[in-house]
Amino acid sequence: MLLNRRKKNREAAAVSPVRLQNVLASLGDAVILTDEDDRITLFNQAAEELTGVPEAQALQRACGEVFASAPQIAAMVERTRTLAQSQSCGEEALPVGRRRVPVRLSCSPIWDHGDVHGVALVIQDMSYQKKLEDEARRNETLARLGGLVAGLAHEVKNPLGGIKGAAQLLAKRFADQPQVGEYTGVMIREIDRLSRLVEQLLTLGAPVAPNIEPINVHKIIHEVRALMATEIAAKHVTMRLEIDPSLPDVRGEEAQLTHVFLNLVKNALEAMPDGGTLTMTTRMETDFHILRSAAARAGAQSADGTVRGPGKFLRVEVADTGPGFPEDEIDRVFEPFFTTKPRGSGLGLAICERIVAVHGGDIRAVNRRHGGAAITVTLPVSA
Repeated sequence: MLLNRRKKNREAAAVSPVRLQNVLASLGDAVILTDEDDRITLFNQAAEELTGVPEAQALQRACGEVFASAPQIAAMVERTRTLAQSQSCGEEALPVGRRRVPVRLSCSPIWDHGDVHGVALVIQDMSYQKKLEDEARRNETLARLGGLVAGLAHEVKNPLGGIKGAAQLLAKRFADQPQVGEYTGVMIREIDRLSRLVEQLLTLGAPVAPNIEPINVHKIIHEVRALMATEIAAKHVTMRLEIDPSLPDVRGEEAQLTHVFLNLVKNALEAMPDGGTLTMTTRMETDFHILRSAAARAGAQSADGTVRGPGKFLRVEVADTGPGFPEDEIDRVFEPFFTTKPRGSGLGLAICERIVAVHGGDIRAVNRRHGGAAITVTLPVSA
């Protein structure tokens, strides 16, 4: 009886191949197993998502073929197998399409009756950690900037108001002299530009906490299209809406989210001075890494002071057919004061990121496969 009970316990504790497959498929890190010839025998779902290679195309192929663009991976697998020792390395750049994903690699030999019969390779996507680090650095910069701006804002705005008033009085007094009116017009426009810059700095350094309520994001999209209709027509741009009105409301403040999408549409139009197509799309978010980033924000203390766990998220994409972002600068587009425009302040996208962040959402910039750029905004869905 005792022997039979022990045998049943061992059988119950054994992991079946099907269960093992389910466990590996549910892992967030890419797990790849190879045989004694370095041919891939297992390629889990996270590996497919990370590399963009379907499992059917990876199985039974040499590791060096599947990772031809990253020869260091095949070299690590071979070294692990021949030396029969675990290997690991710090951050590496894994080419995936047109982008390079920061990853961490670890390799372990698979033993069977005292011999190495393959290798287990684990690839950890470090994009999320890198994004958090970048955000932490930006937040530190913004905190310092906020303190500086708060102290100087009134000192700057008051003289600007006085100068603008004097310029307006001059324009009124010498209304019969067109040349004076031209000069005062330039002064007033530049003063207004400086005032807007000060307001942007205040928003960037210490954004106003939003008044959170259920918001129909499709209503905002239609309002933004109406507000920008004249400029869209003037630039010979076609605007397409690929939206699903049945999607749920998001949590946010209408005025702040309108500011975000107005800014994104203006940026897209500036990227297409000779015309093109601007597309706004809405759908429920399914990307694992974006969901994890947005859930981390929403799971922490949200803007209205309550603590919420991960929930559902809605994604809004603003895409253009312009030249796209320079590949070596795409990771910096949300940095304060970074701009590729001749007269840009470098604050527009930085402010958008701050607003989306206080809404518990996520914003990302990508280059589209067939040309152009896209900004995706992920926002928590209202309960």
